[in-house]
Parts: sequence; C-alpha cells; structure tokens
Amino acid sequence: MTNPKGAQGINRIGRLLDLVPYISAHQGISLTDLANAFSSTPAHITEDLNTLWMCGLPGYTPLELMELSFESGFVTIQNAQTLKRPRSLGRDEILALILGLEYLKDQVSSENVLKEIADLLAKLSNLVGNFIHERLTTAMPALAGIRSQLSLAVDHREALTIEYHSLVRDSVTFRTILPLDIFTENNTEYLLAFCNLSHSHRTFRLDRILSITQNSNESTIPEGTPNQNQGKTTINLSIISRERDVREAFGLEVKVHDSQRDLETSVDVFNTDWAVRIVMSMGGAVAIDAPTQTSRAVSERAAKALLGYEVGTA
Repeated sequence: MTNPKGAQGINRIGRLLDLVPYISAHQGISLTDLANAFSSTPAHITEDLNTLWMCGLPGYTPLELMELSFESGFVTIQNAQTLKRPRSLGRDEILALILGLEYLKDQVSSENVLKEIADLLAKLSNLVGNFIHERLTTAMPALAGIRSQLSLAVDHREALTIEYHSLVRDSVTFRTILPLDIFTENNTEYLLAFCNLSHSHRTFRLDRILSITQNSNESTIPEGTPNQNQGKTTINLSIISRERDVREAFGLEVKVHDSQRDLETSVDVFNTDWAVRIVMSMGGAVAIDAPTQTSRAVSERAAKALLGYEVGTA
C-alpha cells in the first residue's frame, strides 16, 4: 500500500524543491541512495523526478525545461540553475522557529534535547542577528517586570508615566496615568487606568507598554469624569450585509442556523477609533447607530475618503 502523504501535499513540495540542489551536488547518485537520503522510497522519488521533468523557466520548451536522466537507476540533472541553490528560510520563519524553540526549552528536562535546542538557537540566531534574538528572548522577562510595576502602582494608587505603542494610530506616546486595575480578556492582559492625556479612563495592552517611569506628581481622577463602563464604550450596530464577516470582525457570536436572528446588535469596545476603522473597512456592510458621536465620525471619515477619490480621478 502506498503512503499518500509521501506523494502529495506540502511535504512533497518541500522534497521537490530540495531534490534539485541535492542532485546537482550528487550527480550520478543511485535512485536507491537518493530515496534513502530523503527517507522515501524509489517509487515516490521516481514520481518526483517525473514531475521535475516538466519544470523549468517560462516558455517550457525543451530548451527551458530541466533535463533529468534516471532510467538507468542513476540520477543526473542539467539545466537547473534557477533551483540549484538550497532553499532557505525567510526571516519570519526563522523568528517563528526561535520563539517556538525558546518555548520548548522551558518544557523539556532532557539534557540531550536541551543541547540540541541550544545548538539550533545558535544557528538560527546567526541568521537573523543576535540583537533580534536578544529582543525576543527578553520580551517575556520585560513584560513580567512591567506587570510587577503596574501591580504595585495599582495597590498604592501611584501615578506612572508610560511609553505606549498604539496600533490603532501607529504611534508611540508618553502618558501620565493612574493605574486602577489589571485584567485579562481573550488571553490578553490589559491595564485600566485614568489617562491625563485624554482626560478619561483608558485601557492599555500590557504587551504594548514599552517602558514605565515613576511620576512624582499626584494624579487624581477629576470629579464628574464618566467611568465609561470600566473603559468600554457600547456601540449599537445595524448589520446590512455580510453578516458573518461583520460578526467575526467585532468578535460577536456567529449565528448560522437562527433564521430569526436580529441584525441590530450592540458591542462593547475599548477604542471607538478602532470601531470606526472596522466599519470603514466593511464597505457599507454595517452601520453605527449610536453613540451619535461615533456614527458622525464614520460619516466624516467616509466623506473625506470620497473627496480624496473624486479629486484623484478628476
């Protein structure tokens, strides 16, 4: 019985890409040795070679296709310059491997496995640079330190100055805050605080706080400041089309089998700018009914976008 996984799917694609440089460096290798080198069988390798026979540069005439010979049981390849070099990992793939290995390192106790992990990390670090590796491996301790400082500030009601990266505005700002509470939602840690910059309650993701410094100035919450439901704002939505996309974008329950489902709903958001952006990205599939200020923000941003389009096409 043949193994379908050996001849199909992503594993086979990877083997096809690796076969070309390997054969180029081992011209005349026997079909059996080639199969052993790739932990496969001669039958599967023969299928791969037949596939490679039809690969080459655009034009796909005999002049552009790779030339393979393996009928005699020994494999040679010609005209394969474009794929002669071994494939390499991309930067994102390397960083993902480093993160995975760092996590795995804390889960195993075998000395042999730990040594292999350390060797792999050293090789991968050389590819992306030690600086990036150090930033990745110190991210968790840094977050632990920030969490500890914030917890103390919450307990003692002490003001802090934080350096914060906002993905909504794609900017870094310094804010004087009075930390009130740390909570977790959807496996993400947040800080609820009164922000002097915005003069209101705000929530901040802990992993986007870049630095913290003590602030000697007293920080109090002005009387009459609305609590804003623990930093959240409730917005009312009317779903016009693409219901599933809208519900998924706002983190709402997707109701597939409910024929009586209500297309008017509400959702709590931590940042109305984010909600406005989501509504704009949905292209008319959803509208904000309330609060009026947020609904007006959508209308104003849509008008500006339309004006820019009309000017650009005039």
